[in-house]
Amino acid sequence: MRFFALTLFFLFLNFVHAQYNVNSIPENLLDGADAVVRLDKMEVVVSAQDKMEIRYHRVVTVLNQDGDDDVGAYAYYEKNDKISNLEATVYNANGNEIKKFKKKDFVDQSAIGGGTLYSDSRAMFLRYTPTQYPYTVEFVKEYTTPNTAFAPVWNFLDDYNVSTELSEFSFQADESIPFRHHEQSFEGYEISSSNTPNRLQYQAKNIKAIQSEPLSPSFRDFAPQVKIGLNKFHLEGVNGTASNWKELGQWIYDQLIVDRDELDKNTILKVQNLVKGIDDDFEKTRLIYEYVQANTRYISVQLGIGGWMPISAEEVDRVKYGDCKGLTNYTKALLSAVGIESYYTVVYGDDHIRSLDSDFASMQGNHVFLNVPINGEDVWLECTSQTVPINHLGTFTDNRHVLKITPQGGELVKTKANLDEGNYQKTTGEYTVFPDRSISGKATIASKGTQYDQKYWLKDKSTKEQEDFYKRYWGYINNLSLEKLSFENNKKEVEFIESVDIKAANYLSSANEQLILPLNVFNRNLSVPSKVRNRHKDMVISRGYLDEDEYTIHLPEGFASEELPKPRKIQNKFGNYEVTLEEVNKGTLRYKRKLLIKSGKYPKEDYEAYREFRKKVARSDNAKIILNQQL
Repeated sequence: MRFFALTLFFLFLNFVHAQYNVNSIPENLLDGADAVVRLDKMEVVVSAQDKMEIRYHRVVTVLNQDGDDDVGAYAYYEKNDKISNLEATVYNANGNEIKKFKKKDFVDQSAIGGGTLYSDSRAMFLRYTPTQYPYTVEFVKEYTTPNTAFAPVWNFLDDYNVSTELSEFSFQADESIPFRHHEQSFEGYEISSSNTPNRLQYQAKNIKAIQSEPLSPSFRDFAPQVKIGLNKFHLEGVNGTASNWKELGQWIYDQLIVDRDELDKNTILKVQNLVKGIDDDFEKTRLIYEYVQANTRYISVQLGIGGWMPISAEEVDRVKYGDCKGLTNYTKALLSAVGIESYYTVVYGDDHIRSLDSDFASMQGNHVFLNVPINGEDVWLECTSQTVPINHLGTFTDNRHVLKITPQGGELVKTKANLDEGNYQKTTGEYTVFPDRSISGKATIASKGTQYDQKYWLKDKSTKEQEDFYKRYWGYINNLSLEKLSFENNKKEVEFIESVDIKAANYLSSANEQLILPLNVFNRNLSVPSKVRNRHKDMVISRGYLDEDEYTIHLPEGFASEELPKPRKIQNKFGNYEVTLEEVNKGTLRYKRKLLIKSGKYPKEDYEAYREFRKKVARSDNAKIILNQQL
């Protein structure tokens, strides 16, 4: 009997070792993968409007250092959540156990980063430093939460360069709790399902890793996933009912926004005096917005109903700080005090354009800002920023669907897009070439649109940070020395102007007593996307731009150009490029350049043609002329 028991035990150990042995991973799942998710399994049971139980089991084999971030051994929780089980086991390449972690071994800390004043949101995560690759982590968590407003979103693939061997997801709700679900991007994947009115069940096997390619679409735009929204839900002590965006917006307004806009009488009088005698609503809005920017500061405050309720306008006015919710609500209250209506608006703030799902209403978004309708136009205020001009939408909030919260309910609207030509940079300058191969010059750079976003913050940085920026920006100039820097942030025109004086020793090269001059000193675009064999995804240029440049070049005395290059012009579906060089008078040249890159989604077959376009631009931007000494 004892022999039989020992035999079973060793058979079990061999099964575990074989199960997590790297050699048992199907060969096709290793191709192009940094990690392989061996098992990703979640079971969700909603037994009441305020009770959701989640059991989660995940096994990940990390193949190299780039896969370390794909372990996914963490648990976010709020103060009313109860984590009943949290453990992890690490195995080596052969499936042998290396280390075991219990709940007490996980790091427990605030889930919000720097700048947070106080927060109820916390995270427990595994801290493990591998000593060799590959290794496998098995992770188990079980928890209960009353916050059914946030039903889990299930992703069958984690990210680029991660394969999935087995993915299983089930969701069950009590018959008294109706819910909706949305299947996204299932086409091309073998995902089986078995669904009933109160239960969903999905399984997917052997999904190969998707390679990240230059100018790929956002992973979330095409990866297979299931979203769930409860029509009856609960959030930190408050019940809700909603099945569409209008109803969800109504609940947010009634439960989170209404009656939180009270202000002290003295504050009301102050802002009314601020706009006294002004009839134009845009100008009133600008003055109020700049008042908020000058008198408050942003600090993340993750309290209230699940971090979704703003602190009151009166409290923000008293302490002079707030998070995006508090500052937006405060600005809304100040505008109301001077007779201007505005709307608290929920958005996904992300430099990669990310919209709320217009086809599926649920608790979405990670940021709020303010919508002010003026004369039939939407004016936008980024209330967390002390520097962003009125109605400037940068890459964080432009061109996406957002939820405007009104007293009549939610309304999905789209923020304005920054058009290609509007993302504009104009560089004018001149430089002098010296016989010792050095140059000295100055440039004025005016930026608008998203190019404004990339620069306006420079004004408030330290001298060292400014110098570091330009040494990266002009990284092709060796021995660069910055002689003088000055900035003008024109908020009215939303234009940032840089004035920069430079010197560079040994900028030119020489050969056979000739000097070789690279013409484009101030704005060389040498970026060429890498070559991709058998590209799989369409190409996306999310934001285009327009650069125009004009420089005067003073040649060294006694030198003349051997030959001036001919004008060059390229026009195609991706953009336009023009460059000319002409002699103004003896010893003086004028260089003009224009580059337009057009935003858009292009078929994968166009990628190589786009590379060729960018290679031509890079070669032309790197063009040189030969200077001969005149006898």
